[in-house]
Amino acid sequence: VDMSTKEIRNFCLISHGGAGKTILTENILKVAGVIDTVGSIEKGNTKSDFTPEEKNNKHSINNAYFSFDWKGNKFNLIDTPGFADFRGEVASALRMVESAVLLIDGTAGIQVNTNYVWSMAEKNELPRFVFVNKMDLDGADFDKILDELRNTFKGSFLPVVVPDGAGENYRGVIDLLAETAYLLDGDKEKKADLTDEQKGALEDVKQEMLESLVELDEALMEKYFADEEISHEELVNALVGGVASGEIIPVFSGSALKNSGVELFLEYMRLLVPAPGKDGVVRGSWNDEPVEIEIGETEPAIALVGKIMVDPYVGKLSIFKVLSGTFTRDKEVQITNKGIKVKLGKIYRLNGAEQNEASSLVTGEIGAVAKIDELQTSDTMSAGADIVLDKIDFPVPMYFQAIHPADGTDDEKLSNAIFRIPEEDPTFKAEYIKETKALTVTGMGTVHLDIIKNICKRKFDVSFTTSNPKVAYKETIQKKVEVEEKYKKQSGGRGQYGHVFLRLEPLANGQGFEFDEEIFGGAIPNQYIPAVEKGIIEAKEEGVVAGYPVVDFKAVVYDGSYHPVDSSEMAFKIAASKGFKKGMEQANPVLLEPIMNVEVTVPERFMGDIMGDLNSRRGRILGMEPKGDQQVIKAEVPQSEMFTYAIDLKSITGGYGSFSMEFSRYEKLPEKLQEEVISQRQAEEA
Repeated sequence: VDMSTKEIRNFCLISHGGAGKTILTENILKVAGVIDTVGSIEKGNTKSDFTPEEKNNKHSINNAYFSFDWKGNKFNLIDTPGFADFRGEVASALRMVESAVLLIDGTAGIQVNTNYVWSMAEKNELPRFVFVNKMDLDGADFDKILDELRNTFKGSFLPVVVPDGAGENYRGVIDLLAETAYLLDGDKEKKADLTDEQKGALEDVKQEMLESLVELDEALMEKYFADEEISHEELVNALVGGVASGEIIPVFSGSALKNSGVELFLEYMRLLVPAPGKDGVVRGSWNDEPVEIEIGETEPAIALVGKIMVDPYVGKLSIFKVLSGTFTRDKEVQITNKGIKVKLGKIYRLNGAEQNEASSLVTGEIGAVAKIDELQTSDTMSAGADIVLDKIDFPVPMYFQAIHPADGTDDEKLSNAIFRIPEEDPTFKAEYIKETKALTVTGMGTVHLDIIKNICKRKFDVSFTTSNPKVAYKETIQKKVEVEEKYKKQSGGRGQYGHVFLRLEPLANGQGFEFDEEIFGGAIPNQYIPAVEKGIIEAKEEGVVAGYPVVDFKAVVYDGSYHPVDSSEMAFKIAASKGFKKGMEQANPVLLEPIMNVEVTVPERFMGDIMGDLNSRRGRILGMEPKGDQQVIKAEVPQSEMFTYAIDLKSITGGYGSFSMEFSRYEKLPEKLQEEVISQRQAEEA
């Protein structure tokens, strides 16, 4: 059924892993009549977790998208992974919805990834909700979690649906606004009025809710102080306004596993989630200038690509959110950030692994188009508007590994496979490092790379092993030297003759390589000077210390001689190359190592441990600054000490720390370590 934008409700489920998003999704789908029976993670038959990797690992890895109609509204629900290594999926989901629902395990409370996903939703300025799940389990404590939420996050957390009992005494949920209980009755729920005892027990919570809601509306405030009755509808309207403005964060509760409180939760989502496009404009840029485009019913048609999936049957699927206008089958659109025109084929609505063909998608809908090779995540599709939407802000991967072919896989096959992964997963990067002759990948952590390994094996029949990457050391000289080198070969036939005087001198850090000539009186004819330069350029690719490229020096050819018959470009190239090697040996050569600028963000309580750890990695602490309730430590650390830092930081902080790192410069490697690198290099070449 096609519906207008104002009937659309888009939300995503976010949480720390294991809070129950996938089972809540299953029960929502059952309530909405999409499925008849609820799947289970153990049996591997949920609608959300449909890839072999998800079934085997028994947790979500990718976003799962669902589009369904219920009670006259069109819902688009995204179930996101809760594991920290897959936060990139959450970043994508948050850009495609009008609200986010944070699930919390009623027995565990706020956990590491709860903080991260909440702050991601906050950064996207989305209206938020909380669903406290697993209230039927021992140790579940709704009041404790409400306190925790209020003490940890900013915002006014307002209980709307509270549990009736907990653990083995859990009976169901109570809708405070309607003063109605929904009690478990076998595998169903039955509606019941509140008893006088329940009303008494809930009086304070009800009063608190009433006061929070009337504060949002002057007319209600007057009624409240005049002791006039406020209707249920007026309270719901106040709540709708409070959610849209971000002043209120409603808190629900229930047990997804027992399908308790799920239908009531979905009913509140129907009432409270803002419809798409409430601002009336789409914001972006054009030629680097900010633009605002008015939303139209059919044109301008504007959409953001949020995710690429390669489906075994349909091929490449580009999942997108319509921000303005209508997208229809066979529509011509511009990919505005690339300046390319494409024609869309069939368009679909999604239900987990299923694609259902759609004739059109209107403003606010989430859908997919198949087989458009040019589309990538974060692309803007547009017809009738000059606009480029902001790219999705993905977390930057910081776990580095070198990968090597295994089990009969060859280099080329591995390379072809590994460079296809980032298309579906922007938090995975692969590059070939020329200096170390290695294929290096960067991911979000060990779990992430294990999943990539499985995907490579399943999709491309490619196997690989991992190791810490090699460091791209460089070499340089420390003093000025002058050398003479003659290359002379005369044994029958035409000879070879090249004779050069070279001066090598150090340059400042980061200056690279310079070449000059100071030849007078035609000691070396002009036509041979480029060959001298070429000889040095080729020779500097392998220095004399450990065979690494040589940088930050100037080479000057200032004298020499030639033979009118035997001299050639080849002879001068060889003479220059040998002369460079000889000169470098005399010029006090050393190894240089890459130094990284590192920023570590941690809660204050870990400051001492982090600074001690960075010092042990030969780091230099540059300073600290507060960032919200956390501290940012800035340091310079050698790259060789940072390859496993993503894993080490996780273990030091229990997952509460994050870091970023970028190249700063090359610096002289301490002598003791230089000896280690040289002997390691010799062992490799033996």
